[in-house]
Amino acid sequence: MKNKIKLLIVEDQLIFRNGLKILLKEIPEIEFIGECSNGLEFLEFIEKKMPDVVLMDIKMPMMDGFEATKIATQKFPDIKIVILSMFGEENYLVRMLEAGIKGFLLKNVEEDELRKALFLVSEGKNYFSNELLPALTNSFMKKKNNDEEKTNIIEKLTKRELEILQLISKGYTNKEIAEFCFISPRTVGGHRTNLLSKTASKNTADLIGFAIKYNLINF
Repeated sequence: MKNKIKLLIVEDQLIFRNGLKILLKEIPEIEFIGECSNGLEFLEFIEKKMPDVVLMDIKMPMMDGFEATKIATQKFPDIKIVILSMFGEENYLVRMLEAGIKGFLLKNVEEDELRKALFLVSEGKNYFSNELLPALTNSFMKKKNNDEEKTNIIEKLTKRELEILQLISKGYTNKEIAEFCFISPRTVGGHRTNLLSKTASKNTADLIGFAIKYNLINF
């Protein structure tokens, strides 16, 4: 039997936090290890105990989810944070994506989708609710539309590059992609470099945005 997913909740609303804990107790594969009511408490918690996955709200007192995520991912690059918020506007999505989150869900999420997201993220993958993809698409369309050649970039990508772009967007590591595609990690690194160059992306967040923009990925 696989180890349970150690989960931390960071949420300032006590009623919602308690309701979420009740829901999570119905999922036997989840082990609830703690709760924090703001970003400062969260940063103190992870210094002592590192969860497998963090469910993080955005708007909180003392320190919000954005600032807490940015600090945590800088200090612990492998930390897996999933935003659970009632705010799905594109400015929140893009800021949190750039801060290093692994997923984003709305607070009206159903149990099955929550379970799926937690499992995928715990395995190192990304998960974004399909309800949020239009906002992400709109954001990256506006971000890139000053360059007319962007509409033709997809035609310049090879079949292998498209395949690797999809895997990168889902959160697979170079090693995992190499095993999946039966190539070496070094070759994957070369394809990643080419993708960054061809799409004029600065980082993985931009690559994910590109994939979403051109409907190349479904989470």
